[in-house]
Amino acid sequence: MKIHRNIALGVVEGLRQILEKKQALRPSLSQLLKQNRRWGSRDRRQLGEAVLDCIRWKRTYAYLGNLDSQSEYFFWELLGIWMLTKEMILPEWEELSSIKELKISIPLNLETTDRKIRTSLPDWLDVLGIENYGETIWEKESQSFNTPAALVLRNNTLKQDSVSLKKQLEKDFTIKSTEVADIPQALVLDKHYKLNQNPLYLNGAFEIQDANSQRVAHWVNPQSNHLIVDACAGSGGKSLHMAAMMQNQGRIFALDPHPIKLDQLKIRAKRNGISNIQTLDTHTPDFFNQQQGTADVVLIDAPCSGLGVLRRNPAAKWHMNPEKIKKVELLQRDILQKNAPLVKKGGALVYATCSIFPNENQYQIKHFLETDLGSEFELIKEETYLTHQTGFDGFYLARLEKKE
Repeated sequence: MKIHRNIALGVVEGLRQILEKKQALRPSLSQLLKQNRRWGSRDRRQLGEAVLDCIRWKRTYAYLGNLDSQSEYFFWELLGIWMLTKEMILPEWEELSSIKELKISIPLNLETTDRKIRTSLPDWLDVLGIENYGETIWEKESQSFNTPAALVLRNNTLKQDSVSLKKQLEKDFTIKSTEVADIPQALVLDKHYKLNQNPLYLNGAFEIQDANSQRVAHWVNPQSNHLIVDACAGSGGKSLHMAAMMQNQGRIFALDPHPIKLDQLKIRAKRNGISNIQTLDTHTPDFFNQQQGTADVVLIDAPCSGLGVLRRNPAAKWHMNPEKIKKVELLQRDILQKNAPLVKKGGALVYATCSIFPNENQYQIKHFLETDLGSEFELIKEETYLTHQTGFDGFYLARLEKKE
């Protein structure tokens, strides 16, 4: 196996955009592929794999090659180390001349190599993990960040049940899947497939959604007569799930400050056969006054560090830092204060993040409950779902109820 120079140039450009310019991983990759439509499917797969691996293992690769991150050819050298891990012969390229004679040995020794190097973590994240989870659990969790994430579907129960979807996927498309015992609509596929042109997907039979992410709607427990507010809806994966559980009855207000994401939600809702979702810009005048005390449940799937989903987005560990997380925490507090008044007496507030760290989760809920507004609520239950324990994305969930 070898890599062509035009693909290598694409990998280096992707690394520069994501690691140097701090651009989002998936949009950067998508844009790179759109700009180079002449690449074949094998080349596109190879580029995606190389970019993801170089980002995921950046610190490990830098250690193996004794690389200088300030070097002019740092991103080329990361790619070169990736080639060596794949047992490729290094091309005679000037950018790789400094590592031409390099011999590497992997995997790294568990006892003699620091965990930060072995699992490719920034120092601050390793310290945060140890402080919150201790050596034993953090060792397992940090290792799990580097395991491939499964492709998980959520079947749309407005179209068909999970059993029939599972059978149809295998019969018509030879796609094998496994059900998840305690997550009713989840199907874990045996491998990754390109599904965006699959007829079942185009007909709204399923959405792609991690299994632990699917737990969120079940914690909301929406009923067909409920009024639900999805306060941070994004492109609406959880709104769609709740709408299906409500049998397309009741009403969901899906709020987000980004119109592009709300437009995506409208497209997805139409594909799913869903009509009980109303999209609103977060800054819509008078909404919060008019709807105060009316919602059966308010879901706050809060903006967060994303440090529970490093398997899918390894760039987050290089984009985030303690200062940025502090700003995220302040935003989370503001969102709680802004949206909690929408809950009616006897109603519920469900708070979720795809982070596993208490400063964004348990401590936020504790702080909220100690405020004047929070004193009207009581914590019913909370749970942190770790990747190494569940096999899925890291998530935190809390359910609070407003006192009668």
